[in-house]
Amino acid sequence: MTGAWACIPVYNNAGTIGDVARRTREQIERVIVIDDGSTDADLRESLKDLDVTVIRHDTNRGKGAALLTAFRHAAEHGGKYLITLDGDGQHFPEDIPRFMEHFSPNTILLGHRDEITGEMPKSSQFGRRFSDFWIYVETGQKVIDSQSGFRAYPVQHVLALPMWSVHYNFEMEVLTRALWAGLSVKTVPIRVWYPPAAERVSSFRPFKDNLRITRVHIRLLLRRLWPVRPRKLV
Repeated sequence: MTGAWACIPVYNNAGTIGDVARRTREQIERVIVIDDGSTDADLRESLKDLDVTVIRHDTNRGKGAALLTAFRHAAEHGGKYLITLDGDGQHFPEDIPRFMEHFSPNTILLGHRDEITGEMPKSSQFGRRFSDFWIYVETGQKVIDSQSGFRAYPVQHVLALPMWSVHYNFEMEVLTRALWAGLSVKTVPIRVWYPPAAERVSSFRPFKDNLRITRVHIRLLLRRLWPVRPRKLV
């Protein structure tokens, strides 16, 4: 589809990113891999035979910062929609068409982890319920699976949101701000695979990143209590 891009933010996933990027490229023409300061491989070299764009951050800036780099790159090249998925192999790039069927300029499509292979960590189960609850408190609207990283965004609207977060908390903040701005959030069922705990490679740091997520929810709740309403985009 014209105007559709996919983004894979990566930090130290050298063992899986090649397969994920290849399979993503089979589903969509324009693919951006954001190397967020990886130290385990030179992704420009290892992915050179794939028809994908690799953009590297010299240092690890955070997942939200990597996504913002991809949004800006897509916008500069005429991108209207950006599909994001993780580089650790847990998402199925073959589910990308499920999002493309439902593109809408005023809607964020959120991948609902509906078909699970393996066992979802208890920390992920708690995190999902925790953020779903606080987004409801902040917006009055029910969102399912707000911590899922497999999504589709309307590029220009997201770039117009006054975002604070540059780490994993970006993915929660963007939903609340989008709903405040008049956008809708709809779910798309996706598959997800959780390998055995000993085989998982994740840059999510439970204490530090959950603290960041908690802090951004507190700030958003305080912002909602402020009498000046957020600017509507829709």
